[in-house]
Amino acid sequence: MSGPVFLVIDLDRCWGCRACEVACKQELALGAGPRPMKVEETGARIIAGALQRDFVPTLCQHCDRPACLAACPVEAITREDDGTVQVSREACTGCGACVDACPFGVVEIETAAGIARKCTLCRGRRAEGGLPSCAQHCVGRAITLIDEEDLGGAVRNRSHWRAGRIVYVSDKWSDLG
Repeated sequence: MSGPVFLVIDLDRCWGCRACEVACKQELALGAGPRPMKVEETGARIIAGALQRDFVPTLCQHCDRPACLAACPVEAITREDDGTVQVSREACTGCGACVDACPFGVVEIETAAGIARKCTLCRGRRAEGGLPSCAQHCVGRAITLIDEEDLGGAVRNRSHWRAGRIVYVSDKWSDLG
């Protein structure tokens, strides 16, 4: 996949095992601290007459109009040809402007390195033909990487939401789209 890609997260399939969180931290060699992938619990509620406890994997949305990119005073954040938003470890000064600008709260400063960290959509793995670590290790098969031309089929007849390259889909969450 060399062109624009989307990471599709099926909220109906996620049961909160957090394997994606662990896989992400291992892939990026992160210790305690930043978690580029976080699984948030929505809490118990009634959906379609049944009690539901749901989980939402949250990560950098690789936004179409990234506020973090606009806020970075040293131009350490770029949009790549595949649509992802990347932080240059070499150029980042750790000022935190991107952290403050991110509307999703998914950019964090790695204390040990003093630089911004966020989801890279496993840029290196994808360059070698692999999947992002979160998708590869998702036990519930809730996370899938697809090419741009396949997006229509992935969201057809399903509620969906996106701000960039991450697309959430669901059959039971009818108010997402």
